[in-house]
Amino acid sequence: MSSEIIGSKLSVRSKSDLIDKVFDAITVSGEEGVFQTELCKLFSLDSRDGSRLVGNLEKQSLITREKALYRGRWTYKLVMKKTISIDAEEQKPIDVSMVEGAPCLCCSYQHLCSNEDESNQYSPAKCQIIEEWIVTSFDKFILTQEEQPS
Repeated sequence: MSSEIIGSKLSVRSKSDLIDKVFDAITVSGEEGVFQTELCKLFSLDSRDGSRLVGNLEKQSLITREKALYRGRWTYKLVMKKTISIDAEEQKPIDVSMVEGAPCLCCSYQHLCSNEDESNQYSPAKCQIIEEWIVTSFDKFILTQEEQPS
């Protein structure tokens, strides 16, 4: 484990602060990664709390956990997920107008809406409001394209 991680034992004020510090420690470890047991020792966490915290980072797709034997015990090696770097030439500017007026932002069924459960009556795939918005937005787009000189 690198000396940067060992030297980073700082005071932690809140849960989000702790999550940030743990993620920073994993990030500093680079491609080598860091063992979960070492991370728990570093931040004075018991194995259950450490596992939950790391599981949270994994669910956010920020890190990967690889089962590994470390000092005769099974633990996880924690490695930051590699991000795909996009060249500046390939990046396109974000056009906010594409989502302007999207009905989802103010929908009264937003908290019930999910595309994960096909039996759910509130889903983007079944939503009449989204369908009407898309058709209207597409019509507006076509009209603006026709008005622009070639």
